[in-house]
Amino acid sequence: MANLKRRVEELERQLAQRPGYSVQFDEDALAIYNSMSYLDATLAPTYDDVQPTPVYARGRELRNARYGPIIPAHLDGHIKRYTRASGEFELAFGREPKAGDMLRFEDVLVLHSTENYARQLGRMIEAWQRQLPHLTCPLKFEDGRLFRRLTPERRGAEPKWEEDIRIQPAVRWLKIQEVNANTDFETMLTTSALVFLGVADVKHQCRPVSEEDLLRAGKESPIKEPTGFMFGNQRYCELLVEVFGA
Repeated sequence: MANLKRRVEELERQLAQRPGYSVQFDEDALAIYNSMSYLDATLAPTYDDVQPTPVYARGRELRNARYGPIIPAHLDGHIKRYTRASGEFELAFGREPKAGDMLRFEDVLVLHSTENYARQLGRMIEAWQRQLPHLTCPLKFEDGRLFRRLTPERRGAEPKWEEDIRIQPAVRWLKIQEVNANTDFETMLTTSALVFLGVADVKHQCRPVSEEDLLRAGKESPIKEPTGFMFGNQRYCELLVEVFGA
C-alpha cells in the first residue's frame, strides 16, 4: 500500500506539472498543425520556422491523441495504395475506394469549393495570427483564391505573393492520371467520372466510366465539409507520393 501511495503521489505530481491549455489554444494548435503539409521549402516562413514553437508541439500531441501517430511511409499500406484518384475519393467519402466505386467530377467540385477552403484556411490563418504573431502567415485566401508567400530569389529581396491554382477543382481533376490521359486539351473534353477496379500492383486502379457504368451506378453522397485533418492528410499523402516517391 505504501508503494502504491507513492506511485499515485508521483503521478499526481507529474500531472500537476503539465502545462494547462485553453480550449482556444488547443483548437488553434490543431488547425495550424493540420495545415503544415501546405508549407513547403518555397514559402517564407516555412515549416522549419513553425516546428520549434509550443503551438506546433501541442498540435502534434493533439493530432496523435485523436488520430494516432504518423506511420513511416515505408510501413504504411495506405500510402502504398494511394493515388490522386483514390485520395480524392477518400476525401469525398471518408474511406478508401473498392472495386465498383465511382468518383465523379461533381464530387471534386463539392469538395474543393470556395466555401470549404474559406472555412478551413480561414480557421488556420486566424489561429496563426493569434498564436504566431511574430511570423507572417505564408498563406492567404482572398476572393476565393489561395496565395502563397514565396521565399525571395535574391538575398535582401522581399517575399512575393503568388496565386496557388492547385486547389481549383478543374486543376485537381486534370491532375488525376487517368483523367489527364483521357482529355482532349484542344476541345477540353474529358471524362466526367472514374470507376475503381480494386488494388493491383499495390496501387488503387481506375478507368474512365462507360455509359453502362453510369446506368447501373448508385449515387453515394459525398462529405460536403471535410475536416481540416482530412484536407491536411490528403495534401501530406500527395507530397509523399509525388515528391518522395512513396
